[in-house]
Order: sequence, then C-alpha cells, then structure tokens
Amino acid sequence: MARTVLGIAGSPRRQGNTETLLDWVLEAAQESGAEVVKIRLRQLNIRGCVACEGCLDDGACVQRDDMQELYPHLREADSIVLAAPIFSMGMAAQAKAMVDRCQPFWAIKYVLRQRVVPEGRPERRGVYLAAAGTTFDDVFDGARQVVDYFFHVLEAKKIGELLCPGVDAKGEILEYEGAREVAADLGRRLADEFPVEGKTGGSAG
Repeated sequence: MARTVLGIAGSPRRQGNTETLLDWVLEAAQESGAEVVKIRLRQLNIRGCVACEGCLDDGACVQRDDMQELYPHLREADSIVLAAPIFSMGMAAQAKAMVDRCQPFWAIKYVLRQRVVPEGRPERRGVYLAAAGTTFDDVFDGARQVVDYFFHVLEAKKIGELLCPGVDAKGEILEYEGAREVAADLGRRLADEFPVEGKTGGSAG
C-alpha cells in the first residue's frame, strides 16, 4: 500500500518560495509512489486556540471551523511536511495557529494517555521547509522549536529539514543552489517504506 504524504502550505502568499519547496518535495514523493495530499492553510478558516481546555475531556476541539477538516489528515497521514516561512523571526501566523490548534493531540497523549497513532502502524515521518528573507544565524531557531513540538505531539519522526535564508522576493528560491535537489531527496525518503513499530530492523533517517 502506498504511503500517504500530507503537505501543509503555511504561507499567506500563494506559490511563494516556501510553497515551491513543498511542491518539489511532494512531486518527488508522488513520483516515488506515495499518495499526496496538499492543503493550503490560507484557504482555510482556522481560528486561534482559546485555551478553553475543552479538549482535555475527550481529545476533541470544541471550535467548529476548518481545522475539523484538517484533524483527520494530521492523524492518519504516514508522513507530514510542514512548509512555513519565517515572518518577524518566527513561524508565519497561519502555520502557528494550526500548530496551536493541535492541542487536542497533546490532550490525547498526556491527559487521556492514549496514542495519537494506532499501535502497529509504521513510524511516521516529518519534514520541515522554510525560507527566510534575512540571513541571521538564529532566524530559524524559534520556528524550529515549534516544529519539533508539532512533530513530537503527532508522533512523527523528523527526518530532515530544508531551511533557506536570504530568500525573500517571490521566485528567488528558483536560484537557490541545491534546494530543488535536497527537496527531491526528502520527498523520496518520505515515500519509502518505514519499519512497523515494535519490529526489529533499521530505520531511515
């Protein structure tokens, strides 16, 4: 059975640099046999978490917006690619709101003491993609912490990232040396078989 790869475009700019990175990854994954789903957060109505703690009761968010459409994908995909550019030294607001609304998965794991991913499924993979207009050494640090939390809560192993500083104007990623090749390699790795949890054997990454 083909692996499913969920690609989340977290930029407010359509077909910007970070979304281009995502398209390269998903194209390679699909060419390697994966089933690909791409979701653009800017097209969804996702409100911020209101810290009501309603999800602590049953692991379900009480807000009824387009996040309800995304929750099943986040829970069922074999691999997840989060593509979110850097705005003001942090993750773009559209992507950060989506991560904050993953609090129900935190409740499932740490309050209800259940698995987000059912036992017996292959280990999930995660990849983070981002472009930033500046070249500061720490420009990706804040977003990286959010991404690591995101994949940890969703029980996905981050197998790689592609971070491109100094890429600002639309289309500049096309001239970024090596970016397309790295993206394609990540896509192929997402499509590869992963060992089933609990069985012996090596794992990619």
